[in-house]
Amino acid sequence: MSEPATWGVRRTLLDLTDKLHLARPVVRAYELALAAKSSLRPNGAEAADGLPLPPARLRAQIGPLHAEAAFFLRSGESQADLVRDLLREDGTSIEELDAILDFGCGCGRVLRHWARLDGTHVHGCDIDARMIGWCAANLPFAEVAVNELSPPLPYGDASFDLLYALSVFTHLSEDLQHAWIDESRRVLRADGYLLISTLGEYYVSRKRLTESERAAFARGELVVLYERSAGTSLCSAYHPPEYVREQLARGLDLVAFRAAAAEGGQDVHLFRKPR
Repeated sequence: MSEPATWGVRRTLLDLTDKLHLARPVVRAYELALAAKSSLRPNGAEAADGLPLPPARLRAQIGPLHAEAAFFLRSGESQADLVRDLLREDGTSIEELDAILDFGCGCGRVLRHWARLDGTHVHGCDIDARMIGWCAANLPFAEVAVNELSPPLPYGDASFDLLYALSVFTHLSEDLQHAWIDESRRVLRADGYLLISTLGEYYVSRKRLTESERAAFARGELVVLYERSAGTSLCSAYHPPEYVREQLARGLDLVAFRAAAAEGGQDVHLFRKPR
């Protein structure tokens, strides 16, 4: 079978998985298979930072490469450095912030790298109760909570100086994305930062999108595949930068944009809530 034909079969199978609402069990089975194949440290082993490592089955939920412990640690550190650098370029040190939120923290891939922040209240939330349970038991410096797929968050108005969401809006339907941007505005303080990563041109040029999907992206339109499976890795959203700037984050001030700067080549957008 030719490569285009093989991809066509794959798209058909993914379409069926989405329509039958089988994304969660299928994705979970794949993650468990990855974990079983990995040659990993035993559960509970400590990394160089002195904190426990999440078990392989949780790391695999982040992505195939994260099942490997060393990659999980490196990627989390690099993304924490990216957050620091973007804030620093705007004249802000993360150590100066009173409260930050890792929205979609998972099993603490990035969250763990804030353990040494002194005086900053570190929070994390996620829709996966198992992930949050692990963080609560093993990352005592952070306050963590479970949230639903739709808003609201369990926080009061103007609670945070920074909310970052890495590879979160990439897996949400358009309606949910707008709802979560609105909720982010609510929990951010005046002058607070919102940082999100998205799938941009780097991904569009490498993924097997249809001709019509590529054309929509080129027109500045959001392209979302498998919206029924929002909240899983099957759902994939491709964001033209102008869509993020002019529609999704309307009313927020763009501070910085870096194309393909986040893990895996995702675009990064840093916004600030007006006073």
